[in-house]
Amino acid sequence: MKEIFLSFRPEYYKPLLYGIKKYEYRKRFCDEKTKAYLYLSGKVRQVIGIMELGKPIRLDLTRDDYLNYPETLKRVDKYISGKDINAIPIKSLSLFKEPISLEDIRKEIPNFMPPQMYYILDNQPKLKQILESHSVNERLFYHKHDGIYYDNLAKSVSELEKTQEFKNYSYKEL
Repeated sequence: MKEIFLSFRPEYYKPLLYGIKKYEYRKRFCDEKTKAYLYLSGKVRQVIGIMELGKPIRLDLTRDDYLNYPETLKRVDKYISGKDINAIPIKSLSLFKEPISLEDIRKEIPNFMPPQMYYILDNQPKLKQILESHSVNERLFYHKHDGIYYDNLAKSVSELEKTQEFKNYSYKEL
């Protein structure tokens, strides 16, 4: 299983945290199951936990699989036209007991710059050592992904935030 350091924009975090976001979308991605240390960029600037990701689904190569699901097909076509052709199944999320700040990483690795997309950790041994030294809480959720979540595939964060499931969670603190 490949291990990566994955940058993630904070505005996409809540649907992920609540377990509502079941796929991540990227133009390019590793073609295998992946363990991703999740770095929230922007003002947050922290590594907050670990995601287990399944093998990406190439939306452009599997488009015909969604012909019986017109709403899903419409969303898939939108993602394909925007070039985000990899739908990466999000299997689980576990949060660190204490997030790791960018400042703390830079104490060990001066001038460290988070990636635009991701770093493969085999190429970053010092960073990998820092990440592995932090303990994690129990998984917040686990999605089997033994089939396609048609009601979730190619849904944007703004669409997910309009769901009743999101609204129910947004009133609670995890």
